[in-house]
Amino acid sequence: VTSGQIYSAVIAKERRGDFLGGTIQVVPHLTTEIKERFKNLAEKSQAEVIIIEVGGTVGDIEGQPFLEAIRQMRNDVGRDNVFYVHVTLLPYLSSTRELKTKPTQHSVNELRRMGIQPDVILCRSDYPIPEGTRDKISLFCDVKREAVIPLITVSSIYEVPMILEEEKLGQLIVDKFNLKAQPTDLSQWQELVTRLKAPLKPVSIALVGKYTELQDAYYSVREALYHAALYHNRSIDLLWVNSEDLEKD
Repeated sequence: VTSGQIYSAVIAKERRGDFLGGTIQVVPHLTTEIKERFKNLAEKSQAEVIIIEVGGTVGDIEGQPFLEAIRQMRNDVGRDNVFYVHVTLLPYLSSTRELKTKPTQHSVNELRRMGIQPDVILCRSDYPIPEGTRDKISLFCDVKREAVIPLITVSSIYEVPMILEEEKLGQLIVDKFNLKAQPTDLSQWQELVTRLKAPLKPVSIALVGKYTELQDAYYSVREALYHAALYHNRSIDLLWVNSEDLEKD
């Protein structure tokens, strides 16, 4: 769900007269459209749990309609049916050799002003997070100690699920929603991570695109190539080629 899709849908409804000539506002028109997209996804998928990621930074004007929508969702579907996870960064100051929690505190305070109290805070960091730092975040952000979860930078993104499982994030979610969970078996996932780290014979592949300077634009394509290579016990040596640099015949 993108902002462009939401604005386009609301404008189209206004042109059809769905709002009976009323003034279009962020609340309730945009937020209602956003929530309808979420609810339609849940109904079509018939999933017990859906995960909604709101990108960007807390406080950005572009994300405010989405944050307001997920705030309203807690009242719409019941407080016991919504679980807020806030991902935050702990910057490291090399001069004092410490991780700073102030950005996290301010971010959570901003969310709380909007009416959102995080249930879990995932703390991103390039360095190990001391227990005292977790205690401090728990105290100032009003989150349970076990719900302040360190998320250290790792060599592969596929290690993250194992870290979260070790920190019992899944159990926190299961307890919140009162779900019946089966014993977790990540042995195959562990095998995948081990294979990713193992030295494999490389295969060179050229990826031609217009926006190669922003490689995240082709993130899904890149990951698909990595998955295919791993399936064949190979690694990928990806060569980025700007299509505008190619000579025209």
